[in-house]
Order: sequence, then C-alpha cells, then structure tokens
Amino acid sequence: MAANNFSRNTHQNQTKGDFVSRKQKIEQQRKNLPIAAVERRLVEEVRNNDTLIIVGETGSGKTTQLPQYLFKWGFCRDGGIIGITQPRRVAAITVAKRVAEECGIPLGQKVGYAIRFEDVTSGQTKIKYMTDGLLLREALLDPYLSKYSVIIVDEAHERTIHTDVLLGLLKNVQKARSKSINGVVNTDHNNSNNGHALEERIDNQNDGILKSCQVKKYNPLKLIIMSASLDARVFSEYFGGAKAVHVQGRQFPVDIFYTHKPETDCIDAALITIFQVLTFILLLHK
Repeated sequence: MAANNFSRNTHQNQTKGDFVSRKQKIEQQRKNLPIAAVERRLVEEVRNNDTLIIVGETGSGKTTQLPQYLFKWGFCRDGGIIGITQPRRVAAITVAKRVAEECGIPLGQKVGYAIRFEDVTSGQTKIKYMTDGLLLREALLDPYLSKYSVIIVDEAHERTIHTDVLLGLLKNVQKARSKSINGVVNTDHNNSNNGHALEERIDNQNDGILKSCQVKKYNPLKLIIMSASLDARVFSEYFGGAKAVHVQGRQFPVDIFYTHKPETDCIDAALITIFQVLTFILLLHK
C-alpha cells in the first residue's frame, strides 16, 4: 500500500514538474519573439489610432502575441472582445490553441475560435479567432459588431474576396460607431474622389444595413490590419491615411537550398524533400 502511494505521488510530482517546465519554456519563447521588444509601442499606437497597419515578418509573433498584449493592457475592460480574422479555418484553430496554451487555460474560455459549423467560445471569451467569412456573417445579424472592441484582420495581403469585402464593411462600421457617440448615424458617403467600384458597392450595401439599426451609443472600433508582406500605402490611403508600423526581425534565420538541376516534376520533388526533412528531424530526436 505504501509503495503504491509512493509511486502515485512520484508520478504526480513528475507531471507537475513537466507542466511547470513546459510553462517556463513557453514564457521564454514569448520573450524571445521580435514583437516582444515593441510591446509598449504597439499598445500605444493602437490606443492613439483607431486604424493601424502592422507589417511584420513571418515569425515575429504578431498573430499570437498582439491580442494578448491588448487584453493585458485593458482593451477588453468594457466587456468588448478582441476578434482576429484568418483567411483559413486551419489557421484560426491552430493559432487559438497555441494562444490558449500560452495563457495556461482550456480552449474555449478566455481564448476561443469560431469557424463555420464549429464554435469553441463561451461567455468568458475575450480573444476570439475566426475566419473572415464568419465575421461577415456576424455583421449581418449585428451591423455594428457591437460586442467587439478591437478587430484584427490578419494576412490582409492575400486580398481574398472575403477579406476585401470585410475591410470595406469595417471601414463603414468604424464611421457608424464614431457617429453613434453623438447619437447620430451618418450614412452619407462621398465617393467623388475615389473611383474604386468595390468601395462604392460596399458603401451602398452597408447604407441599408446601418439605416435599419436602432441609434445607440457605441465605443469606437479599433481596427488593426496585419500582414507579413503588405503594400501599406494602398491600405493607408483607403483608410484615410492610417498609420503603418513595421515590426522587424525573424525569430529564426531562414536558409534557402536549391536543387542542383531543374526538376521535371515539382510536386514529386517537393514530396521527396518533405520526407527527407522529416526523416532528418526524427533522427535528431532519437
């Protein structure tokens, strides 16, 4: 009996030690991310600008860390949610799982995700990852996106139809929420200096939605547009001269290797390379 208790206690202590070690490792990884060095600067930029464009290289940590910074610095104090859109469902799920792990909480509580036919959120959720298409559907039921205090549009450089339409809608939602502070919703849009047909169509569609809303007072919506490679000037002009911030550096160096001669079958060559890399990694961990 005593031996069983000793074995059980030893196992529990080992499990607890593994958890602490894992948590410390994650904390160190977060501190080593390039974005960690500019945390305060980014928070101040978001606080001072309703629309902000962030250009950061892959591996800088912007997708996982910025929502946590904003939560930490009080952007959810009024009950609002920080929403982050991704162009693909897999990205929304995997990033949400990673952030929940970094926070040391079960997925679906403070951190969750929502995709078509799957909603892993709760009333406690304050950081919500989702596809851009899902946020568009939410806007049909809630034209002001009233439960969100911050919307982050990630991977904006991909310029999918959903992303472009979403950006046009968010621009109008920002205007409407700013006007609602004074108790007036202004749905007049001046397109005389903008020949973009897409913007005009979005404006016309949203006019009908916003006019049907009951006039209420909403806090301004913070909008952050993020990308690893983005022509910030185009987006800045579209959002009335929005400020652009560049986050420099990668977490790890990237080496590029070339084949000795052109490959006749690119897909077959790619598969062979993947298996070679995986085999090498497995050998390293033996």
